[in-house]
Amino acid sequence: MEQKTQQKPWKYRVWNIGLPRTGTTTFCQAVRILGYERVKHNPRFEDLGELDAASDIGCVIYYKYLDYKYPNSKFVLYYRDLDSWLESAEFIYSKYPATTVDIAILRRMLVYESVTFDRQKFITAYYRYHEDVHRYFQDRPNDLLRLNITQGEGWEKLCPFLELPIPEVPFPHLNKRTDVYPDPKV
Repeated sequence: MEQKTQQKPWKYRVWNIGLPRTGTTTFCQAVRILGYERVKHNPRFEDLGELDAASDIGCVIYYKYLDYKYPNSKFVLYYRDLDSWLESAEFIYSKYPATTVDIAILRRMLVYESVTFDRQKFITAYYRYHEDVHRYFQDRPNDLLRLNITQGEGWEKLCPFLELPIPEVPFPHLNKRTDVYPDPKV
């Protein structure tokens, strides 16, 4: 008896290469809603080959590798304005320092050149990273989508980019600090 292979509802692997605290958890939920099944937030390098979509610093540091290794992939750069991002980054990196876990130290040093929150180094990293992504994709505008969910962008930009229909559910917004810590001063 012949086995049928199930048709995937999507055409492209998709990698969110936005910095942490830009909506990386939300991205994973959004692509799951769109039919992606093999999705991981903050993947380890050895997991990348098994995934169809992923997000967070595990993609940030490997995006050029992912582009080379998986041609025809799509890349989404989630972003938010600098001050908003810095406030969120300071909160999370101060609350969860990674001074003893080697992989976290490595990743933070690669991206921020600091293990703990350092405002000036994070500002420099923010601009350096965004400039590098822009430079890398400058001749390939169809492969990179910039998306700012803090400004209300969502399905109307993501779905046409991935050539998928817009679902009849609201665009998710997960892992907001106010969901966990309702008082912004906490």
